[in-house]
Amino acid sequence: MLSFLYPPVCPLCQKEILEKGQRRCERCRKKDIFIHEPVCYSCGKPLDSDEEEYCRDCREHPKDFIRNIGLCVYQEPVKSSLAAIKYKNRREYADFYIGEMKRLRGRQLGELHPDVVVPVPMHKSKYRKRGFNQAEIFADGIAEIIGCPSEHKMVKRIHDTKPQKNLDPRQRKRNLSHAFAGVEKIYRKAGSPKRVLIVDDIYTTGATVQGVTKALQRLGVLEVYVCCIAVGKGFS
Repeated sequence: MLSFLYPPVCPLCQKEILEKGQRRCERCRKKDIFIHEPVCYSCGKPLDSDEEEYCRDCREHPKDFIRNIGLCVYQEPVKSSLAAIKYKNRREYADFYIGEMKRLRGRQLGELHPDVVVPVPMHKSKYRKRGFNQAEIFADGIAEIIGCPSEHKMVKRIHDTKPQKNLDPRQRKRNLSHAFAGVEKIYRKAGSPKRVLIVDDIYTTGATVQGVTKALQRLGVLEVYVCCIAVGKGFS
């Protein structure tokens, strides 16, 4: 009855799904939105050739985290879909991405064996305004896939930074330096984990997850991995 009154909507184009049992509309099912090999072993961005393990950016600027596992390429229609989750409160779209993450990356994520999953935190003022943090929704779903706990408060955002999308790579790094801090009390309560998986919705330059990685390392975390729903194709 509810599906008749409220027919399912495609999370990619926001149009009604006419076929039963489908998670995307017919048109969007024909679009290849997912990341395929070869990818950079570190940042997870698509590579043009499988002759190299790392992209030029990661060779010249090694990351503090070990590797990033991405699901989709950050371009349309994924771009608008993730924006709808953030800015139009379409949180139900997250279920599609979590389901596809389980289907396509579940085994890979399980092989990481993280002690805990940590979402990229949002500043409290922004959280009050939006009412939710999309990274927490994705983190909880991914933690369930792996079978480990999710801890929202192990890292906090201590500075309300400018929106990253309006900045170039160098400005992004400067914008996020010292933006995050680990919470010692929560870290100890969680059993002082040594292997952590950071979850965020979008990976572009990696400046955000780099900041969170450093905060976790200051707490005592030894191995940091990253999982993002969408990964940009460009390099800084």
